[in-house]
Amino acid sequence: MLRMSKIHKWFGKLHVLKDVNLDVKEGEVIVIIGASGSGKSTFLRCINFLEEAEKGVVQFRGKPILKNRNLTGIRKEIGMVFQHFNLFPHMNVLHNVMEGPVHTRHMSPHDAEKLARGLLEKVGLSDKAKVYPSTLSGGQKQRVAIARALAMQPSVLLFDEPTSALDPELVGEVVSVMKDLANEGMTMIVVTHEMWFAREAADRVVFMDEGTIIEEAPPEKMFSEPENERTKQFLKQILNSSD
Repeated sequence: MLRMSKIHKWFGKLHVLKDVNLDVKEGEVIVIIGASGSGKSTFLRCINFLEEAEKGVVQFRGKPILKNRNLTGIRKEIGMVFQHFNLFPHMNVLHNVMEGPVHTRHMSPHDAEKLARGLLEKVGLSDKAKVYPSTLSGGQKQRVAIARALAMQPSVLLFDEPTSALDPELVGEVVSVMKDLANEGMTMIVVTHEMWFAREAADRVVFMDEGTIIEEAPPEKMFSEPENERTKQFLKQILNSSD
């Protein structure tokens, strides 16, 4: 479904992504792990051109994504959930979820409301439809953000550290929704530090370090028998700190 080939990205003189390659099949859940500053989020943002790579090609369903030709259509197909929710504070929860389908997919308000209410029920927030984001907890805001991304009916969902801004006790409710999506067959690429989500939901775990993919493997192999010494060092450190 997605193919990222030879992706390079610079910020000034800083070479952030160095020849990154990744193929994603339909229905796969790919979890990208790595230390802060390893290029994970930048790589994710290059997939739907929130950042533009200086070199390399991104293909969706076998066709290259071209900034000046098919980018708007592609962004309808590749949804994104951000670290900091980005909800509209002046809109209630229901209208936050309805906004994209009405204005981007030109859905009727009636149909968009029906869709939005169904998605809010899916993420466990049907009782919050008429409240405003300022009244919600961080976990609730992120679940609304997931519902909003799903309302665009994407083929792929990108998650950029969706739990890192949450208090620890709120992480579980967001990850539970993500696991449900994975079980339903949603194609997902997830940048996260939640190793238990990677263990339980990923088809493949990708480890990035200093702007390159060092290793990728199914979770059972990645966490029990990593091959690269840098991967071993990272996992030992992060798994020990989470005990």
